[in-house]
Amino acid sequence: MLKRLREQYDRLYIAGETFVKACQDRRTLRQYAKYYDYNPVVDQEYKTSIRAYWRQFKVRTPRKIWFYRYCTNHKPFSPKYLPDTLWHRRIIPYFNNLIFAKAWQDKCMHSLFLPGMRRPTTVVKNVAGVFYDDDFRPLTQEEAMAQCHNRGRILVKPSVGSGGGNNIRFYDSENITDQEILDIFRRYKKNFIIQEKAVQHEDLARLSANSLNTVRAVTFFYKGQVHLLKAVLRIGGGSNEVDNISQGGSQCPIRPDGRLEKVGFNHMNGRYQNVETCANGIRFEDVVVPHYDRVVKAVCSQAEKMAHFKIIGWDIGVAPDGEPILIEFNVVPILNQETTGPVMGEFSDEVYAEVFGRR
Repeated sequence: MLKRLREQYDRLYIAGETFVKACQDRRTLRQYAKYYDYNPVVDQEYKTSIRAYWRQFKVRTPRKIWFYRYCTNHKPFSPKYLPDTLWHRRIIPYFNNLIFAKAWQDKCMHSLFLPGMRRPTTVVKNVAGVFYDDDFRPLTQEEAMAQCHNRGRILVKPSVGSGGGNNIRFYDSENITDQEILDIFRRYKKNFIIQEKAVQHEDLARLSANSLNTVRAVTFFYKGQVHLLKAVLRIGGGSNEVDNISQGGSQCPIRPDGRLEKVGFNHMNGRYQNVETCANGIRFEDVVVPHYDRVVKAVCSQAEKMAHFKIIGWDIGVAPDGEPILIEFNVVPILNQETTGPVMGEFSDEVYAEVFGRR
């Protein structure tokens, strides 16, 4: 009896988490709906290929507006685009154990869960109100404050839930005062991490010197093998020190050989826009991600060890010596279908049939 109650509670927890996320997806879609242009191709395809494709699965045919959002003009049309609501309510909880998600994604725990990957140098981390160094040696508040001096450029961010570059702040530790450090501690209260700003490969730095420009790769552990579903290079814009597209940056799909596609995207005035250059004018098609093969190998080898989460989004920098740098990983990654096409790629038919069932 108690075991069944425990299982029911777990299911309710997951249903609650995914329901909230799906509600956020619908709200975002309503906010952006006014920016989606009428597209006669989508209208025609919705009547023919989209309805026909989704009719084979035991799921309601997605609303047309999702295809207005995802079917940009520069790429071939596809009926396999997945609505965000189905991604968060059906696909992610099917492949990922969300009961474990918050603990595993805690950036303070990266050194425990993924010890084999290089990370930005940790200055101080706070777990549930307790200060630690990177080896989890407890620190007093005074010792934690002392660690924050003379470390070059440092950044502070929540150890859980800093997606989209939100609530990340940068400081010059050479000139910071104890009072300013104390104010940081009071502002973040608990569950945050302070790190030295990572130094990146010169080929990435030339795209945007202020931000750490990263590869966002999504891995899929399916039937005993890890596959790379998609990868984009995220590049900061202007004086921003984060590379998020929501903060003025841009992103571009990465080909298997590490070269960028010709067309990338930024996000302006509520909609994604096609662009062929990053903010400083460098053409995407002239860019090759340095040591991209090492990045792919690193995320795939780590994904093999994390079977609780079959789908993982990785944010990876590249150090001057070519070593991949783990910035964070997300077990509920965003789709990025505007940039890379249908999220499940070549696995779409097989995965949709497995998750939704066939009629």
